[in-house]
Amino acid sequence: MAFKHLIDPKFSKNNYFPIDLSIKNPFWDDNDVSDIDIFEKYLDNQRSKTGKYIAHGGYLEQRALYRKSARFQAGLVRDVHMGIDLWAPAGTSVHAFMDGVVHSFANNDDDGNYGPTLILEHDFNGKQLYTLYGHLAISDMENWSVGSRFRESDIIATLGKPEENGGYSPHLHFQIMTNIGEYKGDYPGVAAQEELQDYEGLILNPNSLIF
Repeated sequence: MAFKHLIDPKFSKNNYFPIDLSIKNPFWDDNDVSDIDIFEKYLDNQRSKTGKYIAHGGYLEQRALYRKSARFQAGLVRDVHMGIDLWAPAGTSVHAFMDGVVHSFANNDDDGNYGPTLILEHDFNGKQLYTLYGHLAISDMENWSVGSRFRESDIIATLGKPEENGGYSPHLHFQIMTNIGEYKGDYPGVAAQEELQDYEGLILNPNSLIF
C-alpha cells in the first residue's frame, strides 16, 4: 500500500521518524512527558538527531504520558495507547485517510481528552471502517456536518493548540475501528492492559495501512 498522507503532504515518508514515549524509555523516569515544554525540547532534540521532522508512533505503546493524570489512573490503570500519533506544529493540515463521510464529531474538551474530534465512516471492500482524528482545532468544527463527504487526501482539519486540544503538544491522534457501536464523536483511545482483549478486531493496526 502506498504511503498515506494524514498530515500536510509536503512532508514525505522520508521526513518521518519514530518516537519512544513508552515506560521503557528511561528518559521519562526523570522527565515529565506531560510537561509540554519538556516534551517539545525532547522532540526538537530527536529532530536534530534524526534530521527528520514528523515524529510518529504509539500503537499499543504502554506510555509514561498517563502516569500523572487522574483521568487515566482512576480504577483500572489505562496506559496503553491504541492509535498512532503524528507530532507536528499547530495549524498543520490534516487529511482524510480515504473516501468517506462524516459519521460524527464533538469537542471532548475535558483535560487530557481529544479536544475537537472528527470521525469518518468508510466503505472498505464492502465493509465499514471508521477513522478517528483527535486533537484538532476548534475553528475546524464549523466546516463539519454529519453526512458530508470527504475524498481521500482532502483537508479535513488542522492540528489544534494545547489550550484547545486537551492540553497536549500539537499532534494528531489517528485510530481505525471496524465497529464504533453507539459512540459519536468519541471512542476510547487509551486502554488498560486488562481491556486489550476486548478491542481485538475492533481497533486495527494503522501502521500496516499507512506506511
